[in-house]
Amino acid sequence: MKFIHIIFFGLALIATVSCSKSSDENQNPQGSKDFELYIDFWNNNGANPQINFDGANSSPEIKIDFSKTFAGVTEPPNLTKVLIDNVRVIDENNVNYTIDKITAYEWRDDINDWKVDVEFIMKYKPVEDIGVVLALDASASLGEDFTIIKEYAKDFVSKIFSSNPSAQIAIVDFADEVHVIGPTNDRNTLLTYIHNIEQGSFTSLYEAMYLSIDSLQKVDVEGKAIATFTDGTDNNSDPQYTPARIYNKLTNDPNQIRVSSFTIGFEGNGGVDRLVLENLAANGGIAEFPNTVEELGEVFDKFSASISNVYNLTYIRNQQKIPQTDPAKLKFVLTASPK
Repeated sequence: MKFIHIIFFGLALIATVSCSKSSDENQNPQGSKDFELYIDFWNNNGANPQINFDGANSSPEIKIDFSKTFAGVTEPPNLTKVLIDNVRVIDENNVNYTIDKITAYEWRDDINDWKVDVEFIMKYKPVEDIGVVLALDASASLGEDFTIIKEYAKDFVSKIFSSNPSAQIAIVDFADEVHVIGPTNDRNTLLTYIHNIEQGSFTSLYEAMYLSIDSLQKVDVEGKAIATFTDGTDNNSDPQYTPARIYNKLTNDPNQIRVSSFTIGFEGNGGVDRLVLENLAANGGIAEFPNTVEELGEVFDKFSASISNVYNLTYIRNQQKIPQTDPAKLKFVLTASPK
């Protein structure tokens, strides 16, 4: 018989968003790069601004929910604004970037070219109100490596708190049983809990992921993310927990703040289902498959940076009426540096 033990300490939890096609990056002198985001903007009656992404031309490194149409609001006396939440910049090597500046352009038919826009701008702000779940495989197949993996998990938690001191973090460890602690921002409680996790015989991966996402969706925060680590395939969850059900839950958040899902499959021990883990790396999350314990430590380090470094963008414009049938074509160049 399986048991589910859930212990809650506090509140909260993180993430965001999807990708697109190829990037038109320009190397900057300081080692930073330029990433391009293309948007259609319309405002039919002057009071209901909306944007839709051109995902085909936007840089794939910009992780946004490209399937979503973002609606905005009026801001007296004569402005409108549209918030684009949970934005990350992560390159093809899964290196996270810090945004340095954003330059706005609008397509002008009269000059048949892009023109720099100094009146209508895109502001950016790091998200500090984040929540994170670390779903940690504690199955027996990890053997003696599990001691090292627990150290990586503790370092993951510590680095997120270093970047976001007010973050709320939960730990979901799973084997033949699933246990949950948090969310909480008590670092010592989390580190002690990870230290005391004991291994079990089996792998209840899907059940653990489902419970992690469910807990994230019930809290009121600006950003949400789950990082899942496993070295094997699910062999113990109830039949109701399937990859399809988990994916549907990731992409149908009732609060319209989707959980960014990051997955790690430790191939060094063999047996991970790459396709499942790649599919469940959703909403701007990424999947990694390290082969050695040393590589695994590097992945935990990269994921802690990616999860904690997230932005909200706000596009500000006047209340001019622009029909959806003839939207304004916008381009934003995000100049960013590797973190």
